[in-house]
Amino acid sequence: MKRALRRRLQLIADNSLERKVIVVINGKGGVGKSSLSAALAVAFSKIGKKVLLAEMDEQGNNSEDLGFSKGALADKGAAQAAAILDGKPLSPTGQARPGLYVLPGGEMLEDIVEELYCQRRLAARMDDPEDQAAWMGMYAAAIDAVRDDYDVIILDVAPGSEPLQLQALMAGDMVVIPSKSDPSSRKGLRTVARRFGMAASLNASLRLLGVVVFATNTSATRVQEQIKEQLAGDLRGAAPVFEQTIRAVESAAVACRSHGKVPQEMRNSTDIDPSLRRSMKGLAGDYQSLAVEILQEWVRTSNEFEETA
Repeated sequence: MKRALRRRLQLIADNSLERKVIVVINGKGGVGKSSLSAALAVAFSKIGKKVLLAEMDEQGNNSEDLGFSKGALADKGAAQAAAILDGKPLSPTGQARPGLYVLPGGEMLEDIVEELYCQRRLAARMDDPEDQAAWMGMYAAAIDAVRDDYDVIILDVAPGSEPLQLQALMAGDMVVIPSKSDPSSRKGLRTVARRFGMAASLNASLRLLGVVVFATNTSATRVQEQIKEQLAGDLRGAAPVFEQTIRAVESAAVACRSHGKVPQEMRNSTDIDPSLRRSMKGLAGDYQSLAVEILQEWVRTSNEFEETA
């Protein structure tokens, strides 16, 4: 593990590690994390990117978002467990869409979390700082081994698991934080900010792309601006709040999950009521515009990283 981390640090220092791993994370659940991860994965695959969507979450919501919860692709986290616990290659279970490879979450990630806690306790007894930090690089080592196989890797991370969040932040290059405006969501954002700081001290490639505001009323422009100002204050200038917000349309979200499709795939569906279709088109447009904004910020921060490397 130490050798893998040393190699990674050297690649970063040499500016030889292509930045492509996006971590979608918040310290609180129910803020749109899995929906955002699935929608971004579909959006990137539709423009010709080869995408790996890895769900580091025991809930396994991505399988519902993409419609494979009852199919052969849903392995309940077995592929991740084999890679992290047994040292096997990190292998997706297949393609949920053309060019979109999935590494599902599920109940078998509980074994991974248990092992991570054990490794953290053992590391705390070590005298060498490198040994103390090595446990946080288990996912990074597995992901780096397959990094060159994909154009984009998206890590959808469990909200309540500090070990999994630190693993993702050590493996990632860019962080996107979905958040609502309520105090619990903002507290979750600040929790992630602290963990981001811990990981960034060891992972020089890590950059915070920005915060995505979820569940907004599109007609309440002033309220949206107030929410953005509050979140920007929480970030203390560390990253932008994305201009594009994701509107609150509960009926559209329910329809998407029941059909196993993201809003971009449902915008012209004849299986839903025409009035809902109008709302779906608006929601799909939100995700599409956000994907463009994230790509632009990805390019900007990558150029900035190269200039300072």
